[in-house]
Amino acid sequence: MPNGLIVIATDGSAAATKAVEVGLELAAARASDVVFVHFSPVAGPLYASHPEAGPSQAEIEAADPVLRAAAEAARARRVHAKLELLVAEHGTGDIADSIAGMAQGLDASMIVVGTRGHGGIASAVLGSVSRSLLSFSDVPVVVVHAGNDPAQSAG
Repeated sequence: MPNGLIVIATDGSAAATKAVEVGLELAAARASDVVFVHFSPVAGPLYASHPEAGPSQAEIEAADPVLRAAAEAARARRVHAKLELLVAEHGTGDIADSIAGMAQGLDASMIVVGTRGHGGIASAVLGSVSRSLLSFSDVPVVVVHAGNDPAQSAG
């Protein structure tokens, strides 16, 4: 039996790719399933062409290269993954709120998200979506920095 669902947010950036890697490591270690979530402009037309039931997982994977790469990484690690392709309507807060709401609705055990650490003083360590997620989410959030691997810099 899986040990809690893990939601992994990805946008294809280096930080998100690192978050996918870390999230899959956690999922494999905990025997957990994952849900990859990506906000993309292809979501609107894809869902519009399937107004009743929505697109299949295969159609989402074929339409979205970011989710396709995440799904391939999950298969390589033998982690069961579901793909969620969403449309961001109002920016960073909307994305973070949507991810937090999805994770809570799925009764996820955690959210994994990457950060580039760009921006002002408040964003010196965290990016805007990851910072917002920490504010919005009732589900624990693991923030993965895209910087150097701590194991490589120690020593």
